[in-house]
Amino acid sequence: MPVSRKRKKKPRKSRASTRLPTGTAQSDSAAWPAAAEIGNVLSALVAKRQEHEAYRTSLVEETADALVAELVEAAAGGSDSELEDRLCQRLGARMRELAEGSFEDHVGPDEVVKAAVTAAGAAVEDALGELDTEPEGWRAPWRVLTTLARTLPHPLGHTAADEIEDLYTDPGGHVLPKTLHGPAVVGQVLWTRDAYGSRRGVTAAFATADGPDRWYLWDIDACGHLAFTVHGAYYPSCEQALVAWQSGVGPVAAADTAFTPVDDAWLLYELLPTDDATMRPGGESEAQFAEYHRSMALAQAVVETVARRLPEPRAHLDAATAATEFAAWLREHRPDLPEKFEPPEPIEMPELAQELAESWDPTGVAALYHTCSPHRVALTVLHLRNYYQDEFADQLIALLPDWISWLAERNGAPAHLVERCRPYALGEVNPDIGSDDSEANYLARVIE
Repeated sequence: MPVSRKRKKKPRKSRASTRLPTGTAQSDSAAWPAAAEIGNVLSALVAKRQEHEAYRTSLVEETADALVAELVEAAAGGSDSELEDRLCQRLGARMRELAEGSFEDHVGPDEVVKAAVTAAGAAVEDALGELDTEPEGWRAPWRVLTTLARTLPHPLGHTAADEIEDLYTDPGGHVLPKTLHGPAVVGQVLWTRDAYGSRRGVTAAFATADGPDRWYLWDIDACGHLAFTVHGAYYPSCEQALVAWQSGVGPVAAADTAFTPVDDAWLLYELLPTDDATMRPGGESEAQFAEYHRSMALAQAVVETVARRLPEPRAHLDAATAATEFAAWLREHRPDLPEKFEPPEPIEMPELAQELAESWDPTGVAALYHTCSPHRVALTVLHLRNYYQDEFADQLIALLPDWISWLAERNGAPAHLVERCRPYALGEVNPDIGSDDSEANYLARVIE
């Protein structure tokens, strides 16, 4: 079934450097620049790139050195948990500044923490060289390095592990403790879901070295093209984590929610942010950057805990089945709709149903395909507007109110929740996520 004719064609980027001189033919060899000229251009490009990389390297190193110096001073007192929180907060602030800078100043979050590991390792090495005059001077930088190591997920954690192994071989490395502990899950992993089913709260208790256990909360929104953790943070108790999640979701969607033991380990695995290879959507807040690496490291620890009892994946509604069921529902409930739309070219109703069904599945999380929320409807409209040619997008969006009704009937959704979805199908813009799919705020903590 050909569908590419209905999808928008993206404009190609011009490549001025490969254009032929005006008025010449490709076969005219005299029109091509001389080999020496091409070599000069390439050399200039390489030199420019090297200059840019050197500038970015110096920028991130300067940032890391200042950050580590501040943390070493703070590490003289306070608990490990307090130092970890301070480290994450300061990292978040610097990551946000560098991410929002110009192209020349842009540095990704992974580059920042790698530089911080190197700077912390250098601080420990310097302290080990002064054991005769400052026998305890290594303790504060060592706390910073090992605290940083605990916040890094795989594979970034290898950077810190290699730095620590090198320090053990230092002439003064014999004073360094050999036992290091990563995040340890204590007890059951719990979760809850909102009334629409597309928003999840996950929490687990983690042991601390010098204080009570702390509960980490992941507030996960699966309405966008991926399941995004829109909020993550530690809380003193499970009850406080639940209150924080309910506050972020809103009183309607979070009504009567409570944490219960995880009963679908595969879904938990798909929702938690365990993979730092996923492209970032951009627009992270300072608080989200602060938890960027720690939330992944803790999620990996949770997955290691529940992976021991992963069952076989369950069967769920998929796009193909949804298209068939929806087309049949339309024939029964909307006999007034034509079976074929003529302008600008003939389009069969089953084809429309198929396209809409495929567009409803942005996350690829099969267990949540059937869910419907105001946020998800609003994002779907943005996607359809951006992805399809205008007239075809209009036809798909015109079916969204019926799609919502079909899903509600299939899911047994309460009428008051269904009605909150309809305005977005009819064109209302959700101010939290924006009005353009190419710049949608997927990390917004949307109250539904």
